[in-house]
Amino acid sequence: MATNLTVEKRNTDKRSILTELRSKGHFPANLYGYGTKAVSLSVDEPEFIKAYREVGKNGVLRLKVDGKDYSVMVQDMQIHPLKNSVTHVDFLAIDLNKETEAEVPVVLTGESVGVKEGGVLQRVLATVNVKALPADFPEQLEASVEDLNIGDSLSVKDLPTGKKYEILHEEDEVVASVTPPKLQDEETDEETEEADAEGDAPESSESVTDDSQEEEQKDE
Repeated sequence: MATNLTVEKRNTDKRSILTELRSKGHFPANLYGYGTKAVSLSVDEPEFIKAYREVGKNGVLRLKVDGKDYSVMVQDMQIHPLKNSVTHVDFLAIDLNKETEAEVPVVLTGESVGVKEGGVLQRVLATVNVKALPADFPEQLEASVEDLNIGDSLSVKDLPTGKKYEILHEEDEVVASVTPPKLQDEETDEETEEADAEGDAPESSESVTDDSQEEEQKDE
C-alpha cells in the first residue's frame, strides 16, 4: 500500500511568505517530472517526515495535490545545518512502469582484520548509482569488511546484487580499503633519516684542498 502525502499549491516565492510558511511548520517544495508541469508546493513538515520515514530514501510517495495523485520520489532534500529541519524538497513525478536511476547508500558492517591490526578503513563510495523500477529500489546495500586485511579493498562487485536492480558502476571500482597504519609517521621518519644522512656526508674536495694548502703554508 502506497504512503499518501497531501500538500498544497504555493503561489509565490516572496521571502515574507516563505518565512510565514516556515513559522507554521511548513516548508516550500517543487513538483516536476512525468505527467505534470512544474508546481510550487507548501508541505507540512511533520507529515512529510512521517511519510518519508515509512518509505525510505528511494521509496515512492503518493502525492495528493488539489485532488490529483502523483507517484513521486524525493529527488533532493535540503536540511537546515543548525536546526536539523527540512527547508526545501524537490519531488520528482515518475512512471511506475519505467526504470529510473537513484543513489543508494552503501552500509559497511563489521570490523576488518586490518583495522584490528592498526590499519585505517578508508571509505571511497558512500552511495552507488542504481537503476530499477521505482518500487524495486533497495533501501541500502550492505557489505561486510570483516575479512579485509591491510592493503585489501572492497569493490563494487562485492556488493549484493539482485535481479530487480542494476548497479551502474564498474565492478572493480573501489568502495572501501584498509590502508597501512602510521603511514604519515613513516614518511616523516624517512625524511628525518635523509636529513641525518646528509649531515653525516664527507667534506667536499674543495674543503679538503683548502686544509692541505694551509698545512703546506705552515711547513714553509
